[in-house]
Amino acid sequence: MSYSNDLCTEISKLNPMQEDFILRNLSKLNSSEIKEFNLYIKFCLEHDLTLNDLAQSYNLIIKDTLKEQVYFMRHGSYRHSTYADVSKHVYLNSEYMSNYMHGLALTAYLWDIHMQIHRFFVKFLNSRKTSGGKYLEIGPGHGFYFMKALQLNVFDEHLGVDISPTSVELTRRILNSKHFGPFSNYKIEQLDFLKWNSLTHFETIVMAEVLEHVERPQEFLNRIYSFMSENAQAFITTCINAPAVDHIYLYSNLESLENQINESGFIILKKEVIPYSDKTIEESFSQNLPVNVAFVLEKK
Repeated sequence: MSYSNDLCTEISKLNPMQEDFILRNLSKLNSSEIKEFNLYIKFCLEHDLTLNDLAQSYNLIIKDTLKEQVYFMRHGSYRHSTYADVSKHVYLNSEYMSNYMHGLALTAYLWDIHMQIHRFFVKFLNSRKTSGGKYLEIGPGHGFYFMKALQLNVFDEHLGVDISPTSVELTRRILNSKHFGPFSNYKIEQLDFLKWNSLTHFETIVMAEVLEHVERPQEFLNRIYSFMSENAQAFITTCINAPAVDHIYLYSNLESLENQINESGFIILKKEVIPYSDKTIEESFSQNLPVNVAFVLEKK
């Protein structure tokens, strides 16, 4: 059964303008990605969600993002700039957060931009196969990246930390599922990374789509640096000119972002810069359209 095609049909009923976009992106997935997408949908259906529920979650992302894009184009800034502005509505609202995370998980397959970043991440993990050691992920969200690290069996220990209780629960649920796991040798903890006291150092640290959600991204980069062992590497992703309901820190260009990274003591080993759909990088920056970026970093 093709759950992915059925889901696309359900999304198109809710939002016909998405039909061509998602079908085009679905056609770009390889066979293993299609299989994983179908497994994720099946997993959701077996945890009391329907195809309509998933379509509604995806459409929530679309509607909220469009609303924030209109605001951004009018004002040149994100609507919110502090964690307090969004925490009650988003992170501490279990119903909204659950829908938001499920919708975001679907964009990992239905948005080519997110799939390109995911593929870059898999290449990064494969490059770490000889490193072993401890793996730390800050903000695993829906759990896809953390799950991929466990699937590839590269690391000796795995730790995920997230401030959102809903994200912690969703990550634990997918790691315990028969479709993807169950896995062992990992811990998922709910905590504030900036307040976390630990003497442990890690050989690999991952933080995907977090910097734009925090008030002081430089502090997050500094803390990541402090938790890295010698010869460690970090994988960091964020976005530029990318309004969303819970994005509070605006990177308006690549230079300001890379300056923060350099100021924290990192060397950029590799980077992936993904322009807005059907636009070049130059067009995306000149028109203030969203650009996604990913970096592989090490200490100077």
